[in-house]
Amino acid sequence: MQNKWNINNKDFESDKYNNMLKVNPWAGHREFIYDLISYINPDLIVELGTHYGCSFFAMTQAIKDLKLSTEIIGIDTWEGEEHAGIYGEEVLELVKSTIEKEYVNLNIKLMQMYFIEAVEKFNDNSIDILHIDGLHTYEATKEDFTNWLPKVKENGIVIFHDIANYTGYGSHKFWNEIKEKYIEYFEFDHSWGLGILFPKGSKKYDKLKNTGLIQWLNYYKYKSEYELYKLQKEDQEKMIDERDEYIKKLENLVEDYKNTFNVQTHMIEERDKTIASQTQMIDERDKYIKKLESMVDEARG
Repeated sequence: MQNKWNINNKDFESDKYNNMLKVNPWAGHREFIYDLISYINPDLIVELGTHYGCSFFAMTQAIKDLKLSTEIIGIDTWEGEEHAGIYGEEVLELVKSTIEKEYVNLNIKLMQMYFIEAVEKFNDNSIDILHIDGLHTYEATKEDFTNWLPKVKENGIVIFHDIANYTGYGSHKFWNEIKEKYIEYFEFDHSWGLGILFPKGSKKYDKLKNTGLIQWLNYYKYKSEYELYKLQKEDQEKMIDERDEYIKKLENLVEDYKNTFNVQTHMIEERDKTIASQTQMIDERDKYIKKLESMVDEARG
């Protein structure tokens, strides 16, 4: 574990394969988790609820860039639930293909199963960082924490997502309860909220405090909000450009219609002139025929 907290400001290669990760509810915490792993250099990370892998790939990016030997395990049914929605195999396939393209040489494992099934496969006191991000009800969050806490090492870390009050999730209520029992923690309220709990010893917590991390907490919040607003601004500018392009296309269609209308109007005018000329010729012919008939009648007279 390092003595100094470092700000790395890294890009995440997984975004090349899923651009929506940039605006995922977890996206605002990616730089923090990258820097946390850089500082701690954990042996084993376990994530409960990987979904598209926003947090998972932020952690694997740190492992890759820093050439760590960390083992990282993502556990999920990849079927969805009431908060993530129900989805098909395409989500897991995208996660797998991203690993194959960018993180193939890392010590990564995906376990497609329920959390309660997976917990028996881990030794007690084996996990350095446990990330709980499954179903966000009070009951489910409490069950995940209770079942998995024995698997966390002494001085290990448990991270909870979706702890902000404005989410309306029961995970917010459980976080408020648990942080009163285990008083060593850090928390963020942006990006749906993130709680960093030290439930089995304060050694890492004390070291992190001594690095001045508390002074950096607002940096991560404001940086993430800035990045989100920048993306929103880019999207708005793109929408404006697309709107302007559509308006230009409509203007061109109107101009084309106008030109076509003018051509047709000119053709109608020419046709009307021709008809008028032919009508005049017919009238003159009829007059001449009547004159001839009159002359014939006079000659017979």
